[in-house]
Amino acid sequence: MGDNNKVLNYLHDIIYRKIHRLIKILDIQITSNLNEAGIETRPAKTNGLWCCALLPAILLMNIFQYNVSPVHKLIIYVSVGQFFYCLLFILFMSVSCLILQEQIYGGCIASSLCSALLVYLFISQDLTLSLISTVPSICLFSLLLRYSLTKFPKTFTIGEAMIVTQSIVLFGLATIVQVIAHDPRDEINFVNAIVFTILTTVALIVTALYMLKEKHRNLSTLAYIVGFAIVFTLLVLHFLLGASCMLRILNYVFMDHNRINLLSFWLFLVLIAALVVVLRTSLAVKASTVTRKSFHILASCVFLSGILYDVEFMRLAAGGGLGLLVLVEALRKSRIEPISSALQSAFNVYSDEKDVGSFAMTPMYLYAGLACPLVLVPVYKGSELELLSGVLSIGVGDTAASWFGSRYGFNTWPDSSRTMEGTTFNILSQVITVYVLQMFDLVRAKHGLVRASIAALVSGLVEAQTGQVDNLILPLVSLLSFQATCFLR
Repeated sequence: MGDNNKVLNYLHDIIYRKIHRLIKILDIQITSNLNEAGIETRPAKTNGLWCCALLPAILLMNIFQYNVSPVHKLIIYVSVGQFFYCLLFILFMSVSCLILQEQIYGGCIASSLCSALLVYLFISQDLTLSLISTVPSICLFSLLLRYSLTKFPKTFTIGEAMIVTQSIVLFGLATIVQVIAHDPRDEINFVNAIVFTILTTVALIVTALYMLKEKHRNLSTLAYIVGFAIVFTLLVLHFLLGASCMLRILNYVFMDHNRINLLSFWLFLVLIAALVVVLRTSLAVKASTVTRKSFHILASCVFLSGILYDVEFMRLAAGGGLGLLVLVEALRKSRIEPISSALQSAFNVYSDEKDVGSFAMTPMYLYAGLACPLVLVPVYKGSELELLSGVLSIGVGDTAASWFGSRYGFNTWPDSSRTMEGTTFNILSQVITVYVLQMFDLVRAKHGLVRASIAALVSGLVEAQTGQVDNLILPLVSLLSFQATCFLR
């Protein structure tokens, strides 16, 4: 017995002292190198280096839980290559920031070949096709990661930049592959085609706004851009869905009573949010943290209702909403009056201390956090808790912690401004929400309360300690926790 205790104490010493100390030294060295190079990341107590493992871990877990498609396996193996690249990036960053000035280097090629080898071995693809599908993806990820840190000061920590650029590349690759091989008669592919068209159109509009010369930044030019975007959208939909594309879309949305009810409910919530924003902006009263969390509740109601009653329709709406959110942010930064000034006024009222960079990332993170399970979970039936991981962690738990902690919290966690009372209420609120959903038979999950308790505990403790943006990190942590307890399902 004494020998066992010595072994456990030795392992504890390795894990919680030596490894933790090594990571801390690595983080401090990277921060020092960033400062010497004049690169400003978002102010935070750490660089969030551990965040690079979240998406690859979630995607790898899918292989062990589900019979995933070849497309999904391709995305998983590309994410593994991204993870290896992140490890090399962190290692080189701890030595020097010169890596940020390199276009392509050996680490990028090595990571690409790792992904290509996995695709070649486990999807049985031709080696040439394996290289074509992986090398450009890893190289693009490398380019976007370096670009996000050097061109957008104070916008991301390193960990946040890694997650954002990982997501952009993986989502883009998955969408393109699915659209190329799509069957327009299948509902999933039908939704994917529409979302692809929406996001591609928004990307073109954003690109056009970015490239405008100062003298052309006016409403007239914007009208031309919007007109061209509408024509482009119709052409792409016609190509992907056929000549009756608009009729099919209208039938899909309005010929189903359940979808009409959902759409009406969502529009009602959007109207409430818009009225609140307009009213508070006109008063020019700075919103408190608790006030901002009210939008978490409204957004969570949208995703909760969609996930429980029509997941595919929710995916379609989420894709459209993401495009709209990106477009609004692009218009805010476009310097086209009076649109930019009006949006900037609303931003000044509702921005928080983390919105100090080039873009308003907090609302985008909120939306992406609520929507990401719809993309990351490959099988919807029986995965209700996984799909609700964003709603539970930030819509319920984070909101409850903010409200309760600000009013009744007195005991703060070590090296954190978060309170233990807020964390406790965070965990309890998530468990109670799952209990209520099960009581009304809205969620049917075996051992749901046990799994929800474990996920709530993990996400609650991470929320109390992390310096990364909660809206981005907590849904991924919660989803990974639900996946880890899948053996109870």
